[in-house]
Amino acid sequence: MQDTDSGELRRGQLPSWAVFGVALGVLAPASTLALAIGVVVEIAGPLSWLTWAVTSALVLGFAGGIAWLAKRFTTTGGIYVLTTRAVGRGGGYFVMIFHLCSSLVSGPACVLGSAIYLNAWLRKFGVPDNAATLGAVAAVVAVLVTWLSLREVKLSAKLLLAIEFLTVAVIVILLVAILVRAPGGPFDARQFDFSGFSATAILATAGFSVFSLAGFDHAVTLGREAAEPHRAVSVSVLGSVLGCGVLYILATYVIVLGLRDVPMTQLDAPLDLLAANNGVGWIGFLIDPGVAISFFGSTLGILAGTSRTVFTMAKDGMLPRGLSRVGAARTAPSAAVLTVGVFFGVVGALGAILVRAETSYGLLGTFAGYMLIVSYGLTTICAGVHAARTRQLRPGIALATLLAAAGAILVYSFSFAPFPTGAKGVVAWLFFALLVGTVVLYRVLRRRHPQALDRLGGADAQDDRTTQVAR
Repeated sequence: MQDTDSGELRRGQLPSWAVFGVALGVLAPASTLALAIGVVVEIAGPLSWLTWAVTSALVLGFAGGIAWLAKRFTTTGGIYVLTTRAVGRGGGYFVMIFHLCSSLVSGPACVLGSAIYLNAWLRKFGVPDNAATLGAVAAVVAVLVTWLSLREVKLSAKLLLAIEFLTVAVIVILLVAILVRAPGGPFDARQFDFSGFSATAILATAGFSVFSLAGFDHAVTLGREAAEPHRAVSVSVLGSVLGCGVLYILATYVIVLGLRDVPMTQLDAPLDLLAANNGVGWIGFLIDPGVAISFFGSTLGILAGTSRTVFTMAKDGMLPRGLSRVGAARTAPSAAVLTVGVFFGVVGALGAILVRAETSYGLLGTFAGYMLIVSYGLTTICAGVHAARTRQLRPGIALATLLAAAGAILVYSFSFAPFPTGAKGVVAWLFFALLVGTVVLYRVLRRRHPQALDRLGGADAQDDRTTQVAR
């Protein structure tokens, strides 16, 4: 593919359904139902549905603030540019660092998720189940995702929508079968017994569950390529989060109902276990490849968004200029796609080879969740500040801002008190090290290289001026 340094993707090429497809594809509800819910159930137990209810409310607050900004600004850079437009370069800097880091962790986590379920499916046909196989599958997933991302986004969006609707349909069939066949009926009193309620248990997985309900913001990076950017991005952001949040609450209830006689430990593949325990094990032959493809779709959406963020950062001078090259057809930021795709593949393969893949997935997801709360929370709070400054403060954006601030404080309070131990403790310390390092770097840049910060969001502003002149 021939590259060009023209530095601008083709405008107005994407219909609204394509933008929604990217938002939904990154959320990948089938993959969350298949793997992430098991992680939450192991910790939160019968009240796991409440964890998803709390998480959904928090993430809806984030989504509300981001959607409000997306109605007013368009960008290829994502939420860091929205924040820069709202309150200036200081806020944009912190959102940029934490959101980019979260994306660079989320991508390999989804590569691992796809490899785990592809390997589970291949195992049914006698393929060896070992770390080498998982690593090879992870590498293949990353190569295919990168190849597709170099093509037109509209094609990727079609795949994302088709993947999610088909895989979720299979899972919904399983959940309905469980409700119908459940001994004692569909009501499970354990899940409404609050006598042993523990806020710590409910919020202990909040960082991870936020990661599982996040990624919708990658639709923001399509603002310049969408035909109706303000409406398409805002509706996609809010609609995808609301729909998935309701689905996760209901699905978690049914999964716990169907596993009432099973110890809630080591639930690496809860849907397979659910199908086998309820006499419909044959569905597992459809679930495993479907979920693997769902994780594949999520990786595809993350790569589409992250590559556009990297592309914009390169145009802003925050990354090497070579990463701002686009394909000859101007439908993909080719240099950024290749660079980020290789990173996803290497980290994903190492996560499968060096550590138990499910453990790597959980740790990467938790780390990404910690960083997403910072980037989403700051973006939403900055949206509230902008609304107040411009006298546009209304109940909706005010509520979103309060939810973001209160929710972030609540989640961090229960995530770090008591402080995690073992591998999760290492993840927590890495998060705090990144937080301190980001603050120190910001102070250094302000004192010694203020021109670097001045370039934040500049590429989008220049593109706006160029477009206006052309018109």
